[in-house]
Amino acid sequence: MAGQSDWRDDETLSARIRAMRRGQRHQAAYLALRRLQAPLILLEMPQGWGVDPAAVDALLRSGETHLDGDVNEDLQQAIAELSAAPLFESEIEPEFAESFQLEAISGWLMLAEALGEMTEVQTETVIYLARELADYLDRYMESSLTVVEGEAIHERYLAGIDDRLRSYGLDYFGSRNLEVEGVCHKAILAAPEGEDVLSSAEGHELLNACDEYSRQILSALQAFPVD
Repeated sequence: MAGQSDWRDDETLSARIRAMRRGQRHQAAYLALRRLQAPLILLEMPQGWGVDPAAVDALLRSGETHLDGDVNEDLQQAIAELSAAPLFESEIEPEFAESFQLEAISGWLMLAEALGEMTEVQTETVIYLARELADYLDRYMESSLTVVEGEAIHERYLAGIDDRLRSYGLDYFGSRNLEVEGVCHKAILAAPEGEDVLSSAEGHELLNACDEYSRQILSALQAFPVD
């Protein structure tokens, strides 16, 4: 497609992250992981993974506090407890939906490691994960004969997106993720220094948008049969 932008290496997307302060980058990375949250908490994990749901709950609860870029000791403890699961000591061949759970966990490990620095590169790596999984889901759906509920709605959405989003040549989940990401980053950058935008009324709207998108991912994943 002539004039198509590459979402994998786009200066406009990267410039937003460069413009953020450390605490803002932490908020942006958290929101990216929030967009992957529903499969992590609402899809049952295989018993062989040995993952305690309480450990996942502790991870998410500790991870949504102190979004200032500083080290979060509660999050580090939750990561340590989760990492004791057999999942981390064996080679896994996940089903399609399970791969989203594993990648979401990987994203939390990356975020925990980044805290204290929260560099542009570290932040972009977490945000890139949400972009990559969105595109992966679109491509998997396109190659599958499985009918996913809401596909007609997805087509109407794509027919109405602006030229900037359309230039990436992405399907529904890839486009919608970038749209929500853009709204989140715009609000984060507009917030006064030191403010946790997610505690504001506008922040609740951002969280709701991420959660709605995440539930759509969950619904799509649930449409695919498990071997």
